[in-house]
Amino acid sequence: MKLHERDGELGLLRELYEGCVAGKGALVIVNGPVGCGKTTLVRALSEQVTQRGGTFLSVTGAASESLDRLGLIDQLVTAMRATGPADGPPAATELAKAAEASGRVPRALMQRLHRSVAELAGRGPLVLHADDVHFADEASLQCLRYLVRRIDALPVLAVLTETAGHDRTLATLHAETLHLPHCRRLRIGPLGVDGVAARLAGHPAAPTAAPETVELWAKASGGNPLLLEALIEDTATCGTPEAVRRGAPMPHEAFRNAYLRCLHRGEPTLLAVARAAAVLDESVTPALIGTLLGADATSVRWSITELRAAGLFSGAWFGHERARLTVLADIPEPDLATLRTRAAEVLRESGAPAAVVARQLLAAHDPARAAWQLDILREAAREALAAGDLAAGVEHLRHASGLCTDADQEAEVIAALAEAQWSMDPAKASRYLPQLGRMVRAGRLTGADALVVVKQKVWRGEFAQADDLLRIIEAREGAGPEQAWDTAGYPPALNRSDPALVRLWLSFCCPGLRHVPRAATRTPAHARTAAEPAGRPAAMSPRTFLTLAADLVEFEKGRAAGRLLPGPGSVTPFADPLPALLFLIGAQRLDKAVLQAERLLDEPRTRRIPLGHALLETIRAAAALGRGDLESAGEATRTALDLVSPEAWGIAIGLPLALAIRAATEAGDIEAARAFLNVPVPMVMFGTPFALPYLHALGRFRLALHRPRAALRDFESCGELMAKWELDSPELVDWRNDAAAALIALGDRRHARERIEEHLTRLGTRPSRARGTALRHLAAVTTPRYRLRLLQEAERVLDACGDGLELRRARADAQAARHMARADGAEVLDSVEPSAGLWDASSPPDREALPAPLAELTDAELRVGALAAAGRTNRDIADRLSITVSTVEQHLTKIYRKLKVRGRADLPAAITGLSEASCSPNVR
Repeated sequence: MKLHERDGELGLLRELYEGCVAGKGALVIVNGPVGCGKTTLVRALSEQVTQRGGTFLSVTGAASESLDRLGLIDQLVTAMRATGPADGPPAATELAKAAEASGRVPRALMQRLHRSVAELAGRGPLVLHADDVHFADEASLQCLRYLVRRIDALPVLAVLTETAGHDRTLATLHAETLHLPHCRRLRIGPLGVDGVAARLAGHPAAPTAAPETVELWAKASGGNPLLLEALIEDTATCGTPEAVRRGAPMPHEAFRNAYLRCLHRGEPTLLAVARAAAVLDESVTPALIGTLLGADATSVRWSITELRAAGLFSGAWFGHERARLTVLADIPEPDLATLRTRAAEVLRESGAPAAVVARQLLAAHDPARAAWQLDILREAAREALAAGDLAAGVEHLRHASGLCTDADQEAEVIAALAEAQWSMDPAKASRYLPQLGRMVRAGRLTGADALVVVKQKVWRGEFAQADDLLRIIEAREGAGPEQAWDTAGYPPALNRSDPALVRLWLSFCCPGLRHVPRAATRTPAHARTAAEPAGRPAAMSPRTFLTLAADLVEFEKGRAAGRLLPGPGSVTPFADPLPALLFLIGAQRLDKAVLQAERLLDEPRTRRIPLGHALLETIRAAAALGRGDLESAGEATRTALDLVSPEAWGIAIGLPLALAIRAATEAGDIEAARAFLNVPVPMVMFGTPFALPYLHALGRFRLALHRPRAALRDFESCGELMAKWELDSPELVDWRNDAAAALIALGDRRHARERIEEHLTRLGTRPSRARGTALRHLAAVTTPRYRLRLLQEAERVLDACGDGLELRRARADAQAARHMARADGAEVLDSVEPSAGLWDASSPPDREALPAPLAELTDAELRVGALAAAGRTNRDIADRLSITVSTVEQHLTKIYRKLKVRGRADLPAAITGLSEASCSPNVR
């Protein structure tokens, strides 16, 4: 090993040797931490001694031989005999006899040793080296003290190396020698940053370390040359190419061996302190080490100082995590378990966080099971879950479940464990459901803990079991499914308890269970018919259901919404994500859902919760698809499906898959859409509303493949299910527009127009994505004269709704309509004001000037009535006004009723003059 930062020390040794050559003896005691180059320094001296013809004799102390009387002197005598014939050294029998005796070494033996050294020095300069002299036995030290006090007039240089920290062992040697004029003490320590840099630059196998990384090497090695050499070796042989290129240290096997070698060659107290520090990890303090070991503070501080001086502690404690792990692995298993258990007790008594104490308990596997351990583990689990560390929370709860002393405790812990595991992987959480179901039935699991079981069974599609368990819970709390809604039409869950909230989304996921009192539909008492008595169960309208559900999500954000899409302070994140997804997306409140989703995704803890992260990505995908950002929608759905396996999605798999299929289909990536369609889904999903977006996406896929008949079947199946479940709302799935598109693709323009007009009638005049899309489809089946006007209105509506995809289509259709009109030379109605009607016509008639009966008719009815009175057939009227015959018939029926006439022949003559009156077929 090449010496660095040792020029002064080596110069002193050379100077003392020159004096030795001149006949002047000396003693030098080289003191320094283990591994810091004491032996290397003396070896450099030995090379010069032998090159100049001197004699160099070396002996080494060892801890295993520290009790062998005169063991070091026996090595010295053997070495002296090996140099050649000499009569001086004591005979083996004499040494053996002295070794067997007790007390002080015979003076005659020490005199014989001195004469032998003097005789050997008479042949030429002599250097005597005793390495690790602190391990020498007392009898050998007695002989060395006798010898070095008498070498000042001999050409003898005695070099003793000792490891720092053994002053008490060598106190007598120091006291009897260091005051003498020919005795010196030489202290060496770890390398500085400059020395580390020089060592790295001078080693052929060392990577080229940039100046900013040299400090990393200095910290990892502590400046200890032995550890530095091991680091260089490990990095050169085991480091990754990237690490070698960056010059970062990569400790491995060589470092481990070197570290343990240094540690075990020191005082036993140093080893104990290092082990305690490794066990305490980030919580380590000198006071805790002392408490853990039962040692006094002074001894602990001294040991820490020595460990830092040796480079075994660098900076605050360990210079590299690999060093700490090395020490941990070196502790025998029984001792480690004892240390861990004791550390947990010490940390708990010192007021350490529960997570820190729990970490020690998990590592200890303590069979004693003290009563306080369960409370600590549960508290640590709550803290971990609040921070989004689900893995730690699950591990704490799993360990706590084995410490429960009664059935109630066990039920609460396993419920919390199932909920935490569900957020990581719902498929794995299902293993706890049978046991938890039995606990609910037995009354051991109540309140919010019992609802965990119901929610997870709903997620898996086990609706009958979920309903049975929920009824048990409701019965215990004095509420039943018929009381899920109060007289104002809002769930009591907003003000009372959670069962009504769970009942709400159970009834949505399983439509057969969704029946509520008439009050929930907010039907006024005077509006009820005789056949509809008060209190009779009735199905809730889809708009009311979605609106109330979304209100529930947003009600009292610190309470209800905090459970669904929680903020940073929530203890159990994403406890009810299923209703949050359905209600916010289904009620077209994506703007609010996305704002909260984006905020949560910016939090590091959210990204550590797989299911929560996947659900938020699903919301993000729905919003992106709604605004026509296909690339973002595809990326978000792929992320959601990668985070949580299809099996773990349960019945909700239909939603992310539908979004993925839609995004791929709209982007023209048919193969990607086909791959998503090949993902297995549970059969039970097709009996839930999650089948609706899936069937809708399947129809869109088939429509893109130019299979409109098959697509129409999918859309109509979707509509049948929505009607059956009383969820027929375009906010949930806009199947009518796509069915019309399929009819147009089939060439059935008449039925397509009827579907579109029916849809527009249902939608009313409120701007919506569905209305904008319907207007675009209506333009496709309308005469060219009115097509552009309809497309401009569609553009206005879609632009207001932010539907980028449909807006682009409407603009493309409008551009095509303009080109076609110019090519045909036809008259085109253009430049419409946003508030105008959909058809160009003269201004509406002045109603004050109309006769009383005619003033009751709408503009549309006036237009139809005028043409009918003029003798036009229903088909003529439909073609002229670009509406269906069915719509004409409906208008005529209303006209006859209002004017109290039997047919068109009885229409008043005054209506004939209004044949140019404005008429919008979609305004009632």
